[in-house]
Amino acid sequence: MKFIYYLVLSFFLIFPANSDQLYEIIKIPNLKLYKIEDNGLRFLFSEKGFSAGVGINNVSCSAIDENKIKENYNQISESLNVYEKDFLNKIRFKYVVICENLKISEIPALGYANPKMKTLMFNINTENKYIDRVLHHEVFHFIHFDEEDIFDQVVWKQLNDLDFGYKECSTCSNKVSLKYIDNNKGFLTDYSMSTPYEDMAEVYSFMKTNKKILIERSKKDEIIKKKITFLEKQISKLDINFKY
Repeated sequence: MKFIYYLVLSFFLIFPANSDQLYEIIKIPNLKLYKIEDNGLRFLFSEKGFSAGVGINNVSCSAIDENKIKENYNQISESLNVYEKDFLNKIRFKYVVICENLKISEIPALGYANPKMKTLMFNINTENKYIDRVLHHEVFHFIHFDEEDIFDQVVWKQLNDLDFGYKECSTCSNKVSLKYIDNNKGFLTDYSMSTPYEDMAEVYSFMKTNKKILIERSKKDEIIKKKITFLEKQISKLDINFKY
């Protein structure tokens, strides 16, 4: 009986389910555990909505009904279940917060990665056709976090035409569209033209979801081909089994 008691007790200690415990871990209020996947990812949702952080780090979300999560949960979980537990631990990714009307510094967003808190926030209002790409885009921000020596922005910039320059920040540009563009040399979307890391994340998102597009694009776009090669080589330094 004692063994069973301690086993049950350890379960609740390892897998926190109430909002107070979750707040102590990731500093976001009003969250509830939805599901734990086999790779260790904890999926959470906002019961009452929240606002956390200050200034440029302010993040806010509206509450969400559990039934709405069910509509897209399979696609969300399948997209992230391609990552093994060991790799997720290496990149410090553990929690997925699902909510509505996600905003970063009052600017609407589809996703937001916070490696310091091991948390990815996902806006359930994202169009279905972009769900997979948004999730993998945010995962890349976990991958490059604290790895500036591997994902060197200077080297990345040199892959582009000499007359191209990125913006100072991802919100310093009106280029926010995630729609694939076929006629802009070196770039897959408008958003990829904002900053080096957003560009890397966009290329990575296509590597994980649209291999056919990249193969065809690489035949006529040498810059895209170089960017794919760069990411494949650098990510392999963190994950020897990486393939796109």
